[in-house]
Amino acid sequence: MGKLLKDKKIEILEGRNVAEPGGMPRFEWVPIHEGKLWAYVRQLSAREYYAAMAVQAEEEMLFIINWRDDITTDMIIKYKNRYYNITRIDTFEGYKSDIKIYATGGDEEPPR
Repeated sequence: MGKLLKDKKIEILEGRNVAEPGGMPRFEWVPIHEGKLWAYVRQLSAREYYAAMAVQAEEEMLFIINWRDDITTDMIIKYKNRYYNITRIDTFEGYKSDIKIYATGGDEEPPR
């Protein structure tokens, strides 16, 4: 595949319950890393569909980052102020150099 240029910044977020004053839990998306990660980003496909009386858009994206072992499909990616649900993680046949993350979405708000 050759060397890909990781020239975009992303955040990988994990859902956590955070205690509010008074003990009530509040769900929130928090980064699993400090700062932002460098990534190669490519749009694989896009489609429009009708939902709730409006045209919605959904993108399928590929993100390639340096290898790490703490990413799951329960997490989301924030890229250019849009949120993508991680659908698949490809570890390049177990090599610890890069990791491919496939995601869908492109929503302006994170899932709840």
